[in-house]
Amino acid sequence: MLKMPEKALATLVAKVVEYWDAILAVGVGVIGGTLAYLSEVKNGSRKWDLAAFTLSITSAGFFAFVTYMICIDLFNWTPGLSVACSGMVAHLGAEKVKQLLTDFFTKKLG
Repeated sequence: MLKMPEKALATLVAKVVEYWDAILAVGVGVIGGTLAYLSEVKNGSRKWDLAAFTLSITSAGFFAFVTYMICIDLFNWTPGLSVACSGMVAHLGAEKVKQLLTDFFTKKLG
């Protein structure tokens, strides 16, 4: 027997509402990664490549989600502040974030 489409749609909407902030963080991250990549292409430091662009925005979305979860669960920040932080991390890019974290922990532990 088939489920009623209204019930499936209601369930989908309920899940989207439940995780709206995380979805927004990923979306902001993808936009941040897109802007970062396009600015590197415009500056001439990177050549346009569709595969690299796709990888860049995908990793930016992933970094944004991870950053959002860290800000919410570890730092107990508000969802709005966590989304903003996620967008900034995604715009910075993986290499810069790795460098900042390495420098921070090297100074802290060393």
